[in-house]
Order: sequence, then structure tokens, then C-alpha cells
Amino acid sequence: MDWDNDGDNDLLVGENNGQIRYFQNIGTASSPSLHYVGLLQAGGVNIDVGDYSTVWTDDWNEDGLVDVIAGDANGLFRLYLNQGTPTSPNLRTAVYLTLAAGGNVDVGYRSGPNVVDLNGDGVKDLVSGEMSGKVYYYQNNGTNANPQLAAGVYLNTGALPITTPGTTRIATVDWNNDGDMDLVAGSYDPRLKYYLQAAVTPPAPTIDMANVGSSSIPGGGGSYNFNITVNNASSTAVTCDVWTCQSSANYGPFSAPLLVRNDVTFNPSSSLMRNITQYVPGTVPMGFYYHYGHIGNQALNQVYSQDYVYFYKVSSDGCSDPVVHDWACTGWPEDPAVYVSPALPTTLTLSAAPNPFNPVTTVSYSLPQAGPVEVMVYNAAGKQVASLVSGWREAGSQQVTWDATGLPSGVYLVKVAAGNAQQVQKLTLLK
Repeated sequence: MDWDNDGDNDLLVGENNGQIRYFQNIGTASSPSLHYVGLLQAGGVNIDVGDYSTVWTDDWNEDGLVDVIAGDANGLFRLYLNQGTPTSPNLRTAVYLTLAAGGNVDVGYRSGPNVVDLNGDGVKDLVSGEMSGKVYYYQNNGTNANPQLAAGVYLNTGALPITTPGTTRIATVDWNNDGDMDLVAGSYDPRLKYYLQAAVTPPAPTIDMANVGSSSIPGGGGSYNFNITVNNASSTAVTCDVWTCQSSANYGPFSAPLLVRNDVTFNPSSSLMRNITQYVPGTVPMGFYYHYGHIGNQALNQVYSQDYVYFYKVSSDGCSDPVVHDWACTGWPEDPAVYVSPALPTTLTLSAAPNPFNPVTTVSYSLPQAGPVEVMVYNAAGKQVASLVSGWREAGSQQVTWDATGLPSGVYLVKVAAGNAQQVQKLTLLK
């Protein structure tokens, strides 16, 4: 932005301590040379928003002067109106940006403002990243000279909010030069992502990953375990790729893919879980690492959804080798080229076999969605005689064995309860 109106771009930079630095371009537009002038001031004192200041410039009130909008650690937006001249800015004391309906514009934590006409209606809007990795959009229903900001909504990819690993920082740009503003996002993930505006975004599965047990790897190498769960909540089948890779310590470069499963087809309303064991070679340097999983088109580097787990290498075996090899990964066998995951049940069901039985039977039940489940057995008098399941279970088909050794012959009732639904099955024990 041209802060001093001399025909070349200068630089304003926010800081972790909440202040804003001004670097003047003393070179030319084609050959910049930045000179640090000092901290930006408003009302005669240094601007200080507390922590994690971010800065955007815009002629907010359309008076021909460039104003400053600053984000902060608390998720608010401070407006510093320029009461000086085009060549000698003089900022007023801050006021907070507010919604048309009242109340401050607030994204929660670590706001990062962008003022841009995102929806192409000729009126500037407000867009901001935030700490949890989402991106807020505040549509301007007023004018450029008198913005009237609607309540914030998340920007989506399809039906899912844009989500990065944390503290999203964005830039708005017409990336493909089609006349629509697109989005480039950075975060704790060292890679940049860009999101193109499109008339239709196809439904996409989501991936969830979770560490299982210890994630500490000794110096000589070792393994850690994690789960990959892929959910397709849409009403259509989707075929895509699943692949994982890890980032080196301190958010460094990414490895070659460690696990790749191409052209996996997920049925409507289906779910797939894999329990993965990942070996880490002893040659890997000590440090903290992230292991990312992706759903999308690997060849195009297009990611529909991603998640991560982590591991910590406590030391190295002294033979550091940057080449990725010996990263053995098991738990997702080489399935057929196209794997069709089973569709999730639509209702809670319950059955048991054999029935009649002596003295062991298998109780089968199906869950339309994950959640807390209880499976209990009662005698004919209504007294509970066994608790087979009590806790969280994933959606899909489940089984549990009941051993009635020590109980008398007779009729028993097994009940499964999940959410607001329950099913009861009569069992006959014959001895």
C-alpha cells in the first residue's frame, strides 16, 4: 500500500507485541528499498492493540484518505480513521468495527482483517481468519462510504467450513483471473492453500485422525499408532484419493507420501476406519513432527479435507539421513483399486445368534451414527444380570459376546440403547 502517496508501495507490519511498524519505500515502484521509519501512531501515541496485531489499509469512510484496520489477539477489529492528508497521514484514536445489528465484530481470537468485495456486488466486505483455523465473512449490506456489516458466517468449501490447523491468515486475490476474488490461506501448516470461487463444489468426504497410545519414538527408531476415519455424509458416492505425509521438525518441508490409496470410492452416508501403525527410522533427527492425512485428488494436489497426528523423536541414532525410506506403514492393506465402503445403517437394529443358546451367544447391533451406547441383559423379572457395552462406539455394525455361564435356563431380554432410540430382543437360555 502507498502510505505516503508518493506513487510506490510502502509496508505496514503488525507485531506479536501489538504494535505496528512502518517501512517507507525510498526506492522506486519497480525497485523497492524499504526504510524503517518507526511505530505507527494514532492520537499522538504508538498504536498498541495488546497482542498479535495484524494490519489492513482501506479508505473505510470514502473520504479520499487511507485508514487503518487492525486485528488483535481478542478477535476484534480497531478502526483508525485518517484525519491528515494523502501525503501526511494522521490517525485518530481507535474505534471498534461494529455490526449493523449492534455489537462489535468479533471472531473470537486472533483476527486478521481483509477488506475486499468478495461477492462481486461492488461493495467492500470484511473477511478474517481466526485462531481455530476458520475464515469469517461479514457481508456489507450498506455502501462503501457507510458499511453495514451483517453477522459473520464461515466461508465454506462445499458444505464444510474452510479449516486450517490453526490461526488462519488470509489474502484475497483473483488467483485465476476470472473476475472473482479467491482466497489464499496460511496457518501453522507450512504450506499455503488457495480456494477458488466456484459455482458448484462437489460433495467431499472428511478425514479424522487420532493418536492411539504413546507417540514418543526412541532414538533407534520405533512405531506409533493412529486411526484414520473417513466419513462421506453426502447422498452421493464419491471417489477420491487418501494419502499421508509428515512434516519435519519445526514445521519444515514435507516428506514424500508415506501411505497412498488412490481411487477409493465411498458410498453415500458411509464411513471407513483404518488402524495404522507407522514406523519411524532411527535416522530421523530428534524433534516434534506432524503426520498429515489428506482426502482429495493427489495428482492435482487438491485437498478436500485434512487432519493430523503427531509424534516426538526423543533423539537420533547419530546417522541423520534426509532421504525418506524405511517408513513402513501397515494397517491399510492394498485393497482393490476401488474400495467401496459399506453404507451406514439408517436405524438402530439388534439381533442375537444362536438363539436359543447354551451358554454363549453373540449380540449384534448396528448404529446409524457414533455416540454413547449401552447394551444390557435383564432376566424375566426385570433385574439386570449383565452389562455388555457401556461407552462410546463408532457408527456401523458392532458385536459383543454374552456368556451366561452360572445363570439358570429361562427367558432373558437384551436391550441396546443409543441416543433416543432403543431395541429389545428376547433370548432363550437352554441348559
